Amino acid sequence: MAVTVIVVNYNAGPALLRMMDSLAPALGPDDEVIVVDNASADNSLDPISRHAARPVLIRNADNRGFSAAVNQGMDAAHGDLFLLLNPDVIVQPDTLREMERFMAARPDAGVAGGRVCETDGRLQLACRRGFPTPWVAFCRLSGLSLMFPKSKLFARYNLTFLDPDKEAEVDAVSGSFMMIRRAVTEQIGRFDEDYFLYAEDIDFCLRAKQAGWKVLYNPAARIVHAKGVCADTSPGPAAYQFYHTMWTFHKKHFYAKMPAPVNALIWLGVQAMKFVKPRLAELKAARRRKRQRQ
Repeated sequence: MAVTVIVVNYNAGPALLRMMDSLAPALGPDDEVIVVDNASADNSLDPISRHAARPVLIRNADNRGFSAAVNQGMDAAHGDLFLLLNPDVIVQPDTLREMERFMAARPDAGVAGGRVCETDGRLQLACRRGFPTPWVAFCRLSGLSLMFPKSKLFARYNLTFLDPDKEAEVDAVSGSFMMIRRAVTEQIGRFDEDYFLYAEDIDFCLRAKQAGWKVLYNPAARIVHAKGVCADTSPGPAAYQFYHTMWTFHKKHFYAKMPAPVNALIWLGVQAMKFVKPRLAELKAARRRKRQRQ
């Protein structure tokens, strides 16, 4: 099965070049790389236009968002499997072949992800997670998931009760490292472009599972992810966008099933987090910069 790697770039600069350098040795003769650039202002594509990975470059005149850019990549892809990668990751030499082997061995898998590590080697918890239902979101926001990380009742947000070294069926995997079978997109469609940034990967996984496909975590495939390079580098706007997107996800999938008072409480909670979290993130970043200057 040929693999099409799809990378959405937005001002990733040197990180994109590092990712491409790590990706080139992992490519097979039938694989292809498509880089969709969302109107970067840092000349990100110049160093990779003649890269050994031979990427196909799609240049957007404006920032169309992550979902729309992924869909552009899928439209241009020839592979049987799509592998979404962020430009701020480092790929291991066996990553693509391991994911290809895994999908071939599991024909019931419509979507799969692997072990995503922080730069210090720790597991990035968002690489396999549960759907943010009202209960799961409540456990996360209330701190119950942190207090009881091994509880299947309270810790479904990041599935911290699962062994990170074992294959598992999960609700969703991260769009920073997500392999999708072409047949899934032919059945359920592509990414929902109502999501500009965040939650589009969770939404796709939910729709895939509703259509009868499995979403699997494969710990044998590994990447390193330096989070945040291709997003807004300011923590405030990123946090605002995250909570804004969570309300979009709730409206699409849970709003009609919930009593009106519950929806009202969720809306109020999301609005509060949209304004509180960005300010807390900015204060934390300011303190970190101050410590670095001292």
